[in-house]
Amino acid sequence: MNIEDKNYSINFDGRGVISMSGKLAAMTEDYEKIEDFFEKVLNEVIVTKTLELILDIRELTFLNSSGIKTLCVSLVMDADEVEGLHMKIQCNDSLTWQVETIPTFEDLMDDLEIVFEPPS
Repeated sequence: MNIEDKNYSINFDGRGVISMSGKLAAMTEDYEKIEDFFEKVLNEVIVTKTLELILDIRELTFLNSSGIKTLCVSLVMDADEVEGLHMKIQCNDSLTWQVETIPTFEDLMDDLEIVFEPPS
């Protein structure tokens, strides 16, 4: 599954990895398709009994406040409701917005691991 736009892309490999790249600065109403995408991913995680979900945002150079809210509510908080699911967020240690924002997600999910590293 994927969402492609001229400025960003979001891909789910079907094995537990969501990759986001580019600059995501959509308007609030445009995030509905991303919320639907995350819902489909979490449904697949439940059906396939996936134990770990990885969100790789190392190549996501910008995310506006509506996007941060979408990640928090429609992915991290909903993933917290999936019994037995461990979530890992791979962040880029050279992107200030990730260094300052993503650690605050730890309060949203019990089994969340945040890792800072350079992009692959």
